[in-house]
Amino acid sequence: MQDARTSGKDVSSQPTLLPNLLKVAVVLVLVGLLYLDVVRFTGSSPPVVSLELTITQADANWSVVLSTLPSGKLPSEMFLLLRNSSRDITVPRTSLANLSAANWSRYEVLYAKANLAIPEVQSGDRLLIAIAAHPSGTIIEISDERSVLAVDKLV
Repeated sequence: MQDARTSGKDVSSQPTLLPNLLKVAVVLVLVGLLYLDVVRFTGSSPPVVSLELTITQADANWSVVLSTLPSGKLPSEMFLLLRNSSRDITVPRTSLANLSAANWSRYEVLYAKANLAIPEVQSGDRLLIAIAAHPSGTIIEISDERSVLAVDKLV
């Protein structure tokens, strides 16, 4: 068998077409995947709607009035979470529908509709929160199934 040096052929000039094609194919696949990720994240995502809260003190309760709401959300599709000033959870994520008079002793929070004829959460609906159970400095978070809509502090 002849050595490459003695055969007169230059091994370095052998075609490297297959390895180069594989490299190009890998780059094209990676560019395609990147394109799909960019399209997915910048595509038709729903707009983020924030929720405005008006917090006042009424007797022994905080009154939190909701406004600028996402449309068409039922009380079972929106949630409340309360944290104390140390950021410990005092009321776990609970749907507004569960914040009823029957559950007052459990959460010491009541969801009150402004208009009982409309089933969706709407501007003017409010939360009554017991000051004794949730004092000044308590952090209130309201969310839906996709995102946090409002974070505020009871003061």
